[in-house]
Amino acid sequence: MKIVYVGTDVKKRRKYLDAKEDVLLLLFDRWDDYNYKTSFPTSCKIGSSIVDLDAIRILVENEQVTFEYLDSLLENGWDGVFPPPSKPFISIPNTLAFYEQIAGIQGLPAALDVARSLHDASLLTRIDEDSDALKLVGTRGFENSLQREQGSIKAYLDGWKLFSNQSISVQNQIFHFRTSDGQLSKLELRFTSGSILPHDINVLIGPNGIGKSQLMLQIVTDWLASPEKRSKTVGFESRPNINQLVVVSYSPFELFPLNSSSEVSRRDEDVYRYFGLRGKRRQLSATGKSDEVVLSRNIPKTDAARSLLSCLAGDQKFVAIKEWSNRLRTMEKVLKTSIDFDVAAVFVDAGIDVTEFYNDGLEDGELAVYTAVLNEGQDNQERVRYIPITDFHAPHLKLAALRKHTKLAHGIEFLKDGKKVFLSSGQRLFSYIVINILGTIRRNSLLLIDEPELFLHPTLEIAFISMLKTILHNFGSKALIATHSVVTVRETPRDCVHVLDRTDEGLFIKRPPFETFGGDVQRISSYVFGDKSVSKPFEQWLQSQLDALNGSAAALIESLGADVNEELLIQIHAMGDGKW
Repeated sequence: MKIVYVGTDVKKRRKYLDAKEDVLLLLFDRWDDYNYKTSFPTSCKIGSSIVDLDAIRILVENEQVTFEYLDSLLENGWDGVFPPPSKPFISIPNTLAFYEQIAGIQGLPAALDVARSLHDASLLTRIDEDSDALKLVGTRGFENSLQREQGSIKAYLDGWKLFSNQSISVQNQIFHFRTSDGQLSKLELRFTSGSILPHDINVLIGPNGIGKSQLMLQIVTDWLASPEKRSKTVGFESRPNINQLVVVSYSPFELFPLNSSSEVSRRDEDVYRYFGLRGKRRQLSATGKSDEVVLSRNIPKTDAARSLLSCLAGDQKFVAIKEWSNRLRTMEKVLKTSIDFDVAAVFVDAGIDVTEFYNDGLEDGELAVYTAVLNEGQDNQERVRYIPITDFHAPHLKLAALRKHTKLAHGIEFLKDGKKVFLSSGQRLFSYIVINILGTIRRNSLLLIDEPELFLHPTLEIAFISMLKTILHNFGSKALIATHSVVTVRETPRDCVHVLDRTDEGLFIKRPPFETFGGDVQRISSYVFGDKSVSKPFEQWLQSQLDALNGSAAALIESLGADVNEELLIQIHAMGDGKW
């Protein structure tokens, strides 16, 4: 593939795109990274198709404004074809998907050829050990510009693995944090192990008020901090090879940031995503416009509709990357384990011609468009149309038209035989979590999930963990869950279970001394919450009955008759003997 710098030259750009050969064009951008201007949007044509690739950053030795340097080369007769002559340079894409897409379409050798022409920093330093590249990665320009974004950091840490055809996975991480009493402690996240047990999920568990959510908030704060403001004591011990941080928290009391721009402007805003009950509402006043943070149950509805369209966008954009191109299929698979439906759909106005949302290729009967009347008989009655967003329809749907006309505030609807499926509140929240995660997740993401059991009954808790394992596996990602659920701990190996315990000496994180994966729920609960020392209401009742029978376990068991199970038999005998 030919790589050409065209800058602002529209005619030159059109000439290359109209030609028959495959081409990657580097365009013009003034984005400023601490006085370094290294960013280049791209336009790529492979075969007859335009491929939507990420931008790339290029750093030239002793140059702060790369496009000015390249323009000077053009003025001196360079034709713009990479690599340029003269000074050493290196590059890093905004995300590793840049090369994954090329490899998915043309094969890994083609992606490797592009990386060599662009002097990819990961390739040159980790595989070739190129001396010029090694010098450049030690400069301020590399740190402040090429490594400003988390996606670029990930591309540098793991790009060489892609080029050498090695598997890429999130590694174990150590995070230093402050406890509520100000002491420094550390959390050792185990995402890889020699054990065959699954290590995709780590769990924070402990009693209320011990600091689980606060610890997760410190992870988010460190992730979003700009390099010059990052704490020297709190944070990841080394740069994590994580593509993205996604927070899911439907507690009304949490205070996670709502977006990635709270502290520093960045190109890749999706490097952090939050899903919960909080959002921003635009306020108009005499002094102008301002955003107010509000708490609303309608926010998850809007997020879910937007995320369902993002699932469609991901499947269409990353169709060449196997790990990225199965969002809708995964959504349908995991939700159908708990909800009986045919399709998930968004709302549009019924007056819009349905053909505006579809490309050619579907028969009329395959359009599967349904109409409905909302709030029938009321003043706010509204006639709408459902447009199914499914794995089957994905290649034929027009994303731009859907984004323009979808009524996001209406959320999504599940249909069975063309009729609305009525969901419980737990099922509704479960569907929001699934769709929101799938709509935003990248490969090698880290999900922070805060107390998912708050609105899920026990059966959905189990379905939630099963769902999460499926998504994490499909996208090579990991999760950290703050929870009180021993059911969740039972699905997690002991070295992934972090029990927060407060003593006179402060807060400590410990691991259970027994294997929790597939373990006994009562044993887990007793260890985590220390409830052996807490008298339970049924035990108080048993003791009162024993006291009335002069401590006779046999008499109590006889009086209970068939109303006793094996565990209770053992406990009554122990209580009668004074051994409980």
